[in-house]
Amino acid sequence: MSQSVTKGLVVMYKKRKSVMGGLLGMAGLLALAGCGGVPEHERECQWEGTPSWYCRHTAKKDTYFVKGNTQSYFIPAYTGPKDFPIPDMPVYVDETLDQTLRASVVLGDYKQALQKTGLLALVERQGPYTLFAVPNHPMEHPSFAVEGSLMDVQNEFLLKQLMAYTIVLGNYPPAKLRALALKNGGSVELTTFYNQKLTVTIDPQTGEFVTKNKVGQVNKIWVNGIPQSNGTLYVSQGLLNLVP
Repeated sequence: MSQSVTKGLVVMYKKRKSVMGGLLGMAGLLALAGCGGVPEHERECQWEGTPSWYCRHTAKKDTYFVKGNTQSYFIPAYTGPKDFPIPDMPVYVDETLDQTLRASVVLGDYKQALQKTGLLALVERQGPYTLFAVPNHPMEHPSFAVEGSLMDVQNEFLLKQLMAYTIVLGNYPPAKLRALALKNGGSVELTTFYNQKLTVTIDPQTGEFVTKNKVGQVNKIWVNGIPQSNGTLYVSQGLLNLVP
């Protein structure tokens, strides 16, 4: 190998080493700034100069950073009209909300509706979020008038509004929700994804949670607050209408 070629290879190696050192140095600075251990999306997002708050909001929740947990809860088999018998479904606390929805037969229509409206990607993220998910039967047979099926093309805007009304910003496990409600005379208003207010009330007769819309329509809770790695999952007994 000629001397000139050898010198060229040495220069290229030094340049590559310098670039790698710069990248490693940048990674170190991010770690010192509190960004270490974050999902790959967030690191790449910040390296590109995007504000860190946006990167955190759009990053998927990475369950590899969640301590493994074998604790599980169960969503009971839903036996409403026309539903076929299925076993109770285990839900693990170290999974994300979207992982639980994707695995559930009882919440299959709800998952499909979130996917159709682009909101399923939202509950893959860090959050935290609190979901008031809806079983198949009320999704297919809502208690209010709808032209055709909710999944029909003419109902796209309505479906997105209804699904966003089931997604609350922030994490509200049962103990926290009850404390807030009791502090406020038995009810509390929660902010949903499109900034609509969802009222959660403690039923004075049963002591259980119910949700209400602006005109006082009531929706009972069926499964009461399962912890997830990026929030809390409730399952309601019906689909609550969004009243402007």
